[in-house]
Amino acid sequence: DKQVLLGLSGGVDSSVVAALLHKAIGDQLTCVFVDNGLLRLHEGDQVMQVFAENMGVKVVRVDAEDRFLTALAGESEPEAKRKIIGKTFIDVFADAACDISED
Repeated sequence: DKQVLLGLSGGVDSSVVAALLHKAIGDQLTCVFVDNGLLRLHEGDQVMQVFAENMGVKVVRVDAEDRFLTALAGESEPEAKRKIIGKTFIDVFADAACDISED
């Protein structure tokens, strides 16, 4: 009866984990897709189509473009950007997890 919350980026790693978990535990899985606004054109919609519509996975899409762009503003160093993106993803995911657990 436990619920599993998975961060879904749309990349290979999280996509494979989501597919395997959904096959194993079905509706106990909820994926959080953090849309950071840095994806390719329509990539976020494709993630939603594949997982939510085609596979029937419960997916919560979080529009976090403003948070990511604000956090990255003025930064030009690639390694610093990578760290900012990682930290912001974790923060957004944690906020979404709290919101979901309250429901």
